[in-house]
Amino acid sequence: MGRWSTGAVTTKEVARIELGYLLKNGFIKRDQHIYGTLSWTNGSNISFETNLSGENRFIRLHYNNTNSYTDEKTNHDYKIYLTSIPSNLGKGEVLYFVCPVTGRRCRILYKCYGSLIWKSRFAYRYRIYYHSQVCSKYDYHNTRYWKIANDLEALYQRGKKTHYRGNYTRLMKRVKQLEEKQQYHDKMRWLIVPQSIQKMVYVMGLPTAEGLL
Repeated sequence: MGRWSTGAVTTKEVARIELGYLLKNGFIKRDQHIYGTLSWTNGSNISFETNLSGENRFIRLHYNNTNSYTDEKTNHDYKIYLTSIPSNLGKGEVLYFVCPVTGRRCRILYKCYGSLIWKSRFAYRYRIYYHSQVCSKYDYHNTRYWKIANDLEALYQRGKKTHYRGNYTRLMKRVKQLEEKQQYHDKMRWLIVPQSIQKMVYVMGLPTAEGLL
């Protein structure tokens, strides 16, 4: 692990274990005991096993940690329990990690700021920021615009009906909401761009927010 830091880090910069990723890739299944490995671009990796049967529900983590000051290596082997609440759609349940420090439900576990264990972002003394909280005003709107564009692309590919009994489907309502947000962030990101750049974009004939230039 790296040295302790009081600088701002974001949720995308630090190592994380996402419950959604484990479920999507079949690493957690009802009434099954599953083994696997997770790895990150910095070369670190961990082994894990998951169990989702009856009341005995957990993810067990196995990994080594090296102290960046002393090079001392420690072995870690512990369980993080899983819990669930009924889905607000009235079907099935929504699964959560139980943070080993705070006991709070969470969907993502983090390991940063020199921590030896994985825990929720609320368990850290120093804050783990979302990117939108530390980026510039322009970068915020630009980041949100492209994030929503990716979300919309995924929804478009689902290809479900847009109407049911004359009304928008739940999927289509979500699409409409995201499209409105995307238009807002597109407008704002161009309003913040300096006039000199706006003129250059206009001369080059590049796409811009409608009606701004």
